[in-house]
Amino acid sequence: MNKTVDVTISLISHNSKRDLEHLLPSLTESLKDISHEILLIDNCSTDHTDEFIQQHYPTIMYRKNEKRLGYGANHNQNLKIAQGRYISLMNADILLGKDTFHKLIRFMDQHQDIGITAPNMFNEDQSLQYSNKRYPTITDLFIRRFVPNSLKFLFRKRIAYYEMQDMGYDVIMDVPFISGAFMFSRTDLIQELSGFDERFFMYFEDVDLCRRVQRTHRTVYYPDVQIIHRWERAAHKSVRWATVFSLSALTYFNKWGYQLY
Repeated sequence: MNKTVDVTISLISHNSKRDLEHLLPSLTESLKDISHEILLIDNCSTDHTDEFIQQHYPTIMYRKNEKRLGYGANHNQNLKIAQGRYISLMNADILLGKDTFHKLIRFMDQHQDIGITAPNMFNEDQSLQYSNKRYPTITDLFIRRFVPNSLKFLFRKRIAYYEMQDMGYDVIMDVPFISGAFMFSRTDLIQELSGFDERFFMYFEDVDLCRRVQRTHRTVYYPDVQIIHRWERAAHKSVRWATVFSLSALTYFNKWGYQLY
């Protein structure tokens, strides 16, 4: 491997200028004294993301799509040219601590058997996001997507199990399904796997990648690093994205097998 920088940051923006205005100052601080590159795919934005980047962050390698692509397909564009030993595949709606990447690099350097690691994620109000997941089943997805919030208490034990609350969120542990909102990965490994499966436009490309990585490496939760995920839960607010979610779930189960419970 002949990587010339330590970390590649892979970002996607679809009308995410406001998110980037929050993210990029914290990202810049977190990358201080680290050899890095930032690759940004503008996925057909109309919110003047291009002007914002050119004016305030001209060192970012910025490219704009001619047609809108899926989450995995966009990150794959960055993956093909990534020069970092590690690649951080991340959403634009993230806020980072100043020591985020220093800690992640040190942790991954010390554990060569780990392919992807994920931090502890919090909401903006500092409440914990239960981002660690076991492999999804049809029952889990039905509860999360179709059961009204007012009735979810009836399934609290099942939801807690799926979110690995029984394992706790204060210890390092192997996690079957790491959220694609923030994946800190070995670049050469993800490149060897050809990145995300582009049959998933959005949703489930992250658990699919984790399962393929797990054939040779571990996927691990590292709670010593904390970040904020300004999560909007689009699939729960829009019929369109709920449909995308459902189609991706079908693709996932067709590929990995159907499990009811």
